[in-house]
Amino acid sequence: MKRFVIRLLSFLAIVLVLDRGFGLAMKYLQNHAKGGYVGHHNYILHYANEDILIFGSSRAIHHYNPQIIEDCLGMSCYNCGQDGNGIVLFYGWWQMIKERYQPKMIIYDVNPSFDLLLGEDNSKYLGWLRSEYDNEDVKKVIEDIDPTEKCKMLSMMYCYNSKSLQNIIDYVHPLFKISSNGYLPLMGEMDKMKVRERKEKTKYVFDSQKLKFLELLIKETKERGIKLIFVASPIWYGKTNAQFEPLCDLCNKQGIPFYNFSNDTSYVHHNEFFKDGNHLNAHGANAFTSDFIRCIEQQ
Repeated sequence: MKRFVIRLLSFLAIVLVLDRGFGLAMKYLQNHAKGGYVGHHNYILHYANEDILIFGSSRAIHHYNPQIIEDCLGMSCYNCGQDGNGIVLFYGWWQMIKERYQPKMIIYDVNPSFDLLLGEDNSKYLGWLRSEYDNEDVKKVIEDIDPTEKCKMLSMMYCYNSKSLQNIIDYVHPLFKISSNGYLPLMGEMDKMKVRERKEKTKYVFDSQKLKFLELLIKETKERGIKLIFVASPIWYGKTNAQFEPLCDLCNKQGIPFYNFSNDTSYVHHNEFFKDGNHLNAHGANAFTSDFIRCIEQQ
């Protein structure tokens, strides 16, 4: 029995050392990333100090050219867009950003799937937040999504597991370089033959948790005197207004601007503006950014 206990304790000690060693190695790689999405992540949370920040999914990082915004508004701008993510990630990131500094404006590109609609488990959006669990406000966001994370986060390996490969790649040799202002343009024109028309639903189920974070973002930016603007950028298929109903209600109630370009006939089904059915190419992004900024200038 004594030998068994000694072996068990030895095994647990080895597991603990390996867990901590892996976690510390991943933390080092993350903090010293040479570029890519990890470098992008580090800049947003620890160094960004621009007047304007752009939040949203891949449709944000590919659709908004900060240089055009800077030239038109005379304010510095950084694109914080992140593929496959929405309000869960950006509300978490906002908890860290607001501790460092206060931007003058936040432009939020709304994607119904990631920001409004009920879909997959919201835990899927925690990957880029777990490494920031030491921050008390980020911790609250994570545990609000999944209370069991409190136990899981005892493992440093678990904190970095979802993006360990990304940490290694972006430390050794990033596969792509995000521009100095965060923008990642897409080159080329879409092939219409590869795109199928989508049949829109008539009824939508909205996610109360996502809506709660949107409300909190509105409340916290308003309290700090930060101008928050919601935008739905163009999509080749077009979108029904029904997908944005709760956001429209929130914006009307709180006096927040919402510019909906998702069904704009200047873009819908215009192949020359798109890389694929969901994303504008560089030409389309420049045209859209200019159109959107004119809306702000005319306020």
